[in-house]
Amino acid sequence: MEFLLVALAIAAAWWLIAKLRVTRPAMQLMTTRIAFPDGGVRIGDCSGSLAKLSNPEEIVVPFEHANLVITFPLSTPATIAIDAAFPIGFTRSELVKIVCEEYANVYEAEEATAHTKTVPPGERTNGAHRNRTDGVYGIWGYDLDRLIMRAARWTRNPDGTVTIDLHIDS
Repeated sequence: MEFLLVALAIAAAWWLIAKLRVTRPAMQLMTTRIAFPDGGVRIGDCSGSLAKLSNPEEIVVPFEHANLVITFPLSTPATIAIDAAFPIGFTRSELVKIVCEEYANVYEAEEATAHTKTVPPGERTNGAHRNRTDGVYGIWGYDLDRLIMRAARWTRNPDGTVTIDLHIDS
């Protein structure tokens, strides 16, 4: 009889644990901003920007996997899954390299898919501004060599994914 009571108590405890929520849902971590002072990072001149970086080996995104979100100057934002070279996260220089490479890939994909091609700089009537193209991203306003990354920020979302948003201007 004692064995039956113990078994019932264990079964009841197991049932309660299975039905009750024991832990709170994961919360979003505080957003962390990564600044690129001294004129920022020129997206079109990756090697020159890397040469003048301060603290290039500092871990600035302490996660191995992230989603890079590119919004400027795109009509349709690009979200790109990126991986760090080391499990401890992305270094400042690695992040700069990845951003430059992914921007180059986005501009290349735009040119490959656009019916309206980019007007060469010497033939533009609207000053130095790039015409809007109708490719997969709908790039407008600025050529790759005019873009400057002033800062980036990463956020760990409740689902565990990490998002890196960029502050780009010209």
